[in-house]
Amino acid sequence: MVACVAALGATALATPASAAPTAAVATASSIVYNAADDSYVSAKYPTANFGSGTVLASSSAAGDSKTIYLKFIVHSLPAGSTNISGSLVLNRIASQLLPPTVSAAVVPSTTWTEKSITYANRPAVGASLGVLSTTSGTGRATWPAAVSGNSTVAFAVTSSTAASAIYHSAEGSPEIPVLKVTYTPPAPVVPAAGSGVWIGATCNTPSATIASFNACNSTIGRLKVRRSFNTTLPTSFAASSARDDARYGYKSFVSWKPPGGDVAGAAAGRYDAAVAAWARSVPRTGVYATSYHEPENDMSGAQFVAMHRHLYTVVKVANSTIQWGPVYMSYWWQPSRLASIGGAAAWWVGSDKADFTAIDNYSTPNPIQLNQDVQFMTWYNSMLGKGRPMLITEYGQYSIRPGYGIDPAMQAKRARTIAADAAWIRSQGRIKMWLYWNGTGAQGNWTLTDAASKQAWKNVAAAGR
Repeated sequence: MVACVAALGATALATPASAAPTAAVATASSIVYNAADDSYVSAKYPTANFGSGTVLASSSAAGDSKTIYLKFIVHSLPAGSTNISGSLVLNRIASQLLPPTVSAAVVPSTTWTEKSITYANRPAVGASLGVLSTTSGTGRATWPAAVSGNSTVAFAVTSSTAASAIYHSAEGSPEIPVLKVTYTPPAPVVPAAGSGVWIGATCNTPSATIASFNACNSTIGRLKVRRSFNTTLPTSFAASSARDDARYGYKSFVSWKPPGGDVAGAAAGRYDAAVAAWARSVPRTGVYATSYHEPENDMSGAQFVAMHRHLYTVVKVANSTIQWGPVYMSYWWQPSRLASIGGAAAWWVGSDKADFTAIDNYSTPNPIQLNQDVQFMTWYNSMLGKGRPMLITEYGQYSIRPGYGIDPAMQAKRARTIAADAAWIRSQGRIKMWLYWNGTGAQGNWTLTDAASKQAWKNVAAAGR
């Protein structure tokens, strides 16, 4: 379990068995991108670079005109998206009086960087985005910005007066420059009548036992899926942490690691006999399982793919009813981090060796809706074309971090976020399992203890499968 740094709607997730599915309608989504590069240049200091500064300044003072430059990497828009539009947003520093007019324009070149740009080498400015008439009370400057799809785009901001317009830079404060991109994704898949989203949880407080899960079920249920973990390959299903699930009517989602964490050995077939014996012992009830969930911290993409593809074949030959697939960690799907480990393609196991694709996704301390979460949406949009059911196998919103007290405002926002995510999941029709992490982890306590959050998940569970 790893923590990651929409309007409210109905929380129903399933189409009743007696009702015919309605036509799917793709609802608008948006992604907010932080500036990949931002700086300003000064005519008074033509070779100086201000890329590490905490402010961005523009002015037309004689002998010292300043221009702000910003660059954004637009990514993860699904193929086939329509109605794409963008908004460039800057936030002024509160102590600064804003001059009456501020202009923005497209910058055709995107090869510059914030660490190298100077007045002497500044790129040319292109088509205007418009002029804003502002006052000292205007805290936010927003321009419509044309975005055509996944690409790198750049902009410049200038002022027509000698007094500088000063804004927060990406290094300056939480009020950083952003590009908000709104789009309509392709029409969602229509769930068949009687289908829906499997709803469940991981419950590890006070311990990760069936008793703890039953307690969760009484407070945030009705839960149908229990996720459990084994530090190594169980000798049999009866010896695993999921052994009591069926007794209480729960569907199992089991995670285990190869003996000693031996990824290369598992890929080479060293444990095939033990893997097959475990698989044959698994009930023929459609148990979900994976080996080495959240692999990105511990191996390369090539190592993970080799292990997963080999184990898939061994497991399915021994017991074809087991649903086997990869479980990724959204922390690593932040675009800059994902690029550092080879990109999404390096980690995809292949649609022929996956019955599903899954993600573990967290937001703390500030709850973030799934369709506003860049790292989740990077995974989601990467998987749209894989043809496999998509699962959220760990989900947490707002943890009480070690050394911190309860924040009632964040608890209330968590409840609203769960409701909004439920509406979005229903509108997209792609997510087939959604499990809450109701317990503790390295980032603190994610347990739903306040009445609003518990009721929000009860609503999700009541409408789920």
